Amino acid sequence: MIKQRTILTENFVQDAVVRYLDKKGWSKCLNSAKLHEHGVDIKVKNNKVGRYWLIEVKGDPKAKVKSPAGSRSSSFNSAIGQIITRMHSNRSEKYRDCYHGYKYGIAFSTYFRDMVIKKVPFNVLRRLCLYIFFVDKKGDMEEINWRKLKKIQKDILLLKNK
Repeated sequence: MIKQRTILTENFVQDAVVRYLDKKGWSKCLNSAKLHEHGVDIKVKNNKVGRYWLIEVKGDPKAKVKSPAGSRSSSFNSAIGQIITRMHSNRSEKYRDCYHGYKYGIAFSTYFRDMVIKKVPFNVLRRLCLYIFFVDKKGDMEEINWRKLKKIQKDILLLKNK
């Protein structure tokens, strides 16, 4: 008997990210796109300072998909491409770092986690001010910055070499 996997839709992942950011004080001027709407999926401003998150979200492939891993890989590549094309800002150069300007994110279900962790070099996150969000079936969130990704990848390498 084949085990039925839980499908975490793009809307489910997006709603979980919005709730998470709201709890962390990122709710002023929240814009959350509807499915098939153009532009970034989530744009949110910090309540206290003029920083923004721009986040691209991808959900799980439908149950009928024969190769969920291939579909996730394609969705991951799409998310990276979409968020990179939004990485332009009219703000002055001094406000273009992670602490003053825009923070970028890509959000997925936890089913993407192993593949994404293997594919993304931690330096890419650092240089692009990019964060990764993983949402589980309960709606709980894991936020990964470049430092955390570096540690995870180092731990994986140590386990491989044992």
